[in-house]
Amino acid sequence: MQAETKHRMTRRLADWDYSQRAIYMITVTLEDRRQEWQGHLSLAENGEAQNGSVPPHSCGSVPPHSCGGKWSITPTPYGKAVLEALEEMPRLYPQVKIIEKQLMPEHFHFIVFIEATLPKPLGALIRGFKAGAAKRWKNINGSVPPHSCGGPSWADGFQDTVLLHEGQLASMIAYIRANPARLAEKRANPYLFSRVAMLSLPLDNGQFIGQFEALGNRHLLSRPLHQVQCSRRYLAWSRVPKAGNGLKVAKDANGEPIIASSTQEYEEHLEDAIAAANHGAVIISPCISDGERQIALEIHKRKLPLVALRNMGFAKMEKPVGRLFDVCAGGRLLLLAPAAWPYTTQEKTMTRNDAAILNQICLWLTLAENGEAQNTLAENGGSSVPPHSCGGIKYFGKVPANIDQLAMEAVLATAP
Repeated sequence: MQAETKHRMTRRLADWDYSQRAIYMITVTLEDRRQEWQGHLSLAENGEAQNGSVPPHSCGSVPPHSCGGKWSITPTPYGKAVLEALEEMPRLYPQVKIIEKQLMPEHFHFIVFIEATLPKPLGALIRGFKAGAAKRWKNINGSVPPHSCGGPSWADGFQDTVLLHEGQLASMIAYIRANPARLAEKRANPYLFSRVAMLSLPLDNGQFIGQFEALGNRHLLSRPLHQVQCSRRYLAWSRVPKAGNGLKVAKDANGEPIIASSTQEYEEHLEDAIAAANHGAVIISPCISDGERQIALEIHKRKLPLVALRNMGFAKMEKPVGRLFDVCAGGRLLLLAPAAWPYTTQEKTMTRNDAAILNQICLWLTLAENGEAQNTLAENGGSSVPPHSCGGIKYFGKVPANIDQLAMEAVLATAP
């Protein structure tokens, strides 16, 4: 996606012709996402979906032991109208093939294959689909869900992903099929997926307080922290050209990044991190360099906990996806973002300043949680890098005092 300020539901791939032949993953949402307008979560037993196994509008009403079952969405009358409206699309436009669909209580995923050039852009077809669902809704008598105020309405626009690369289609199909199970996990463990807009944390041995946005298991911060800061010189992933411009990380048949080069320093950092985690510590890192990200992957594989910092906040309905969803469901993940860096709809590049700030914040959190005193007047120009972190990483043009000031501004630090 092009980096721009448009909302994700109205942002489109730059210079892409949305009437041309391609496969698209589409998401549309309802304006009111607090109600289960389209369907209710149900647990299938012996191949049959059991209606009412989850009370509508509940949070945490799914028994924890049942999250491994086969979950599905039982459509409401309005949900059936939505499904019927989608089936109308290929009848009106023979160039369209519906590959997969997944109705959810307040949003809808579907994958379409445009097999030949359309007479109009895909957006026009989606507007027609929405209008068709609304029309069918109006023709349904006596089917307004309880506590509704006249019925649902669509949010503006839609989110799209153009599936251009090998493996994307299979990945997207698996993703949307697993949506009901992920919803069951979120309801069984709401705390682990809750977003906190303002979390106050002591920094630098309690000398000041930082404000953060958070998503995940906040209890991880009550344990000792072990910072991972790994120079990009220590490990590098292999990159290959991607469609259009630029490079992407090369992955093996299992979807794991292919390591192009690795050093003894990386192995030492990995060994230290695993040893600390096995002794009860929680790994903390912004996971910026390939080495830091590889260590995070190794931590996840071993089912050990991680606190990861990022350089922007969280969308209102955001949740971890893919591997991180399972890690979050297991209570082994906390995502933190400085409160002064709120969520934005555009892509945000990780700058050198961001990297320096996030590593400094990781250090402050580590020192505060471990009860250590920070040596702000250490040798090497006042560097406050603790013994276990990767010293020697230089942020060109920034001395430690600059980084400290930027980090304090980023977390909205206030004196006690």
